[in-house]
Amino acid sequence: MNRERLLATFLELLQIDSPSGSEDAIAQHLMGRLQALGFRTARDEKGNVLGWSGEPGEPLLLNAHMDNVAPCCGVKPRVENGIVRSDGTTVLGGDDKGGISAILEALESTAGRRKLAPEVLFTVQEEVGLQGARAVDAGQFRARRGLVLDSGEKPGTVTIQGPGQDAIHATIIGRAAHAGVCPENGINAIVVASQAIARMKLGRIDFETTANVGIIHGGLAHNIVPERVGIAAEARSRDEGKLVAQTKHMVDLWQEAAKAAGARAEVTVDRIYDSFKVDESDPLVQMLLEAARRVGLEPRTTATGGGTDGHYLCKKGITAVALGTGTRDVHSTTESIALADLERVTQWVEAVLVG
Repeated sequence: MNRERLLATFLELLQIDSPSGSEDAIAQHLMGRLQALGFRTARDEKGNVLGWSGEPGEPLLLNAHMDNVAPCCGVKPRVENGIVRSDGTTVLGGDDKGGISAILEALESTAGRRKLAPEVLFTVQEEVGLQGARAVDAGQFRARRGLVLDSGEKPGTVTIQGPGQDAIHATIIGRAAHAGVCPENGINAIVVASQAIARMKLGRIDFETTANVGIIHGGLAHNIVPERVGIAAEARSRDEGKLVAQTKHMVDLWQEAAKAAGARAEVTVDRIYDSFKVDESDPLVQMLLEAARRVGLEPRTTATGGGTDGHYLCKKGITAVALGTGTRDVHSTTESIALADLERVTQWVEAVLVG
């Protein structure tokens, strides 16, 4: 591993704007980088970048996502005391350009001495529901095993289990009226929605289940009893039965509150992704834990409450687990990553590739 080259790659990628849905610039850059390493590359209809080394041997898919959450344009990275962070006006983008940088450096540093044949998938729109991974044709890869470099856990940690997620969208339709003249003629949609939300089990439900109401919007003016309000919510669980029950609980409360008030509730549920679980005894997991030991990392497995491209890779027949990259405070303007962690995860991937 070349530390200076790794840092230079990381800083360069951080300064390429790539909000979800606008990944063309970074995609073109990454295709050029892969081609310089001898990879055959392509972009699929969704915009994902695919790469194949064409080398003999057992294939292994290396995955990271290209998009960042807002605010992510005009990132000005700073390196201070071994820590990389933004200037505080944007996210850093280490989620997931740290993962991409580790992949690129590991591919370059192991050229000519690999035992595994790497294939690459850099996805679009991961941050808005794993859209790139959902659309990719996994049959384009020989690999049936994959590494997802997208986790805030410390290097050495293998995430082997993640939740399913339901997105819940509710619209409460009441009746408008003049708030000062005849409020009794109205049905306040905001009040109806709030009554349901107040009764909901939200936040941490148990060790593997969470729920959240994230957006509520409605009303036209302070002197109008609001006729309509929209709500965006979610439920997650690593247990399918618990996920179904939590989602039903939330939907039922909106329906019940609307009926009691003489309003109407229109509720839709979209399954964003299913849960996944890879057994700790799986050869891929054991290979990763052993490789972590060889480079001096503390090997461990964990479960997560978040989503990664690995959810869809597993569903499409590629056994995939997430590797900790050490990125901290993701999805915030205080996001950071220690250079030591970026180097450690790169060394870990190198150890896997060379066997």
